[in-house]
Amino acid sequence: MKSAIIRLRFFLIPYALLFVIALTLKIIFTREEIYFFINGLHFPAGDVIFRYATEMGGATTAVSLVLILLFVKYRYSLLLASSYLLTSLINFPLKYMVGAPRPKLYFTDSPKTIYWVPDVEVLSNHFSFPSGHTVCAFTTAVVLTFISPRRWYGCIYFLLALMVAYSRIYLSQHFFEDVTAGSFEAVIVVTCWVTWFNSRAFFRHPGWDGALSRKNDD
Repeated sequence: MKSAIIRLRFFLIPYALLFVIALTLKIIFTREEIYFFINGLHFPAGDVIFRYATEMGGATTAVSLVLILLFVKYRYSLLLASSYLLTSLINFPLKYMVGAPRPKLYFTDSPKTIYWVPDVEVLSNHFSFPSGHTVCAFTTAVVLTFISPRRWYGCIYFLLALMVAYSRIYLSQHFFEDVTAGSFEAVIVVTCWVTWFNSRAFFRHPGWDGALSRKNDD
C-alpha cells in the first residue's frame, strides 16, 4: 500500500487538499448557494470549453483509452478496464439507491433564473448522485498516474479530472456534492484496487517494472 501511495503522491496530495476545501465549503454553504454561484460564472468561452471537457469523463473516452493502452502494454489496459468496471459496479447501484434529482428537476419550480448552456442536453432524472462522469475521470487519473513514467504527471491528470468534475456543475448536470462524492469514490476504490492488482503474480512482470522503475519516480 505504501508503494502505491508513493507512486500516486503527486495526485493524492493536491486531491486531499481540495477534498478538505470541498468539505469545508459544503459545511459553510448550502447546495443552492453553491449551485447558483457557479451558475453565475458562465462565459462564452466556458460554454464551449466545458461542453467538450466533460466528454473526458464519458464512455467514449474510457473505451478509447483502454484500446490505446492495449498497444502500450496489455497489463495497463487490463488495469484501467478493471478499474472502470469496479467503480461502475459501485456507482450505478448508488445512483439507483440514492435517487437524487438532477439540478433541472430539483429546480423545476424555482423562481430564480437559471442559465442553461446553449446546445447542451440537460438531463432531468433521479440519477444525480454520485456523478458518473466524475467517477470515470478520477478513475482514469489515478490509473494513469500509477502507470506513468513520471510521477509529477499526476498533477496534470488531477487538473484534467478536476476540469471534468467542474464541467458537470457548469453544465447543470450535477450538484457540487455529486461530483465531490464521485471523485472520493473513485480515488479511494481505485487506489486500493491498483495496490492489490500490482501485487498479483501475473501483474508483477519485468515488462511492468521496466516502465515503473524507481529511476523514473521523479
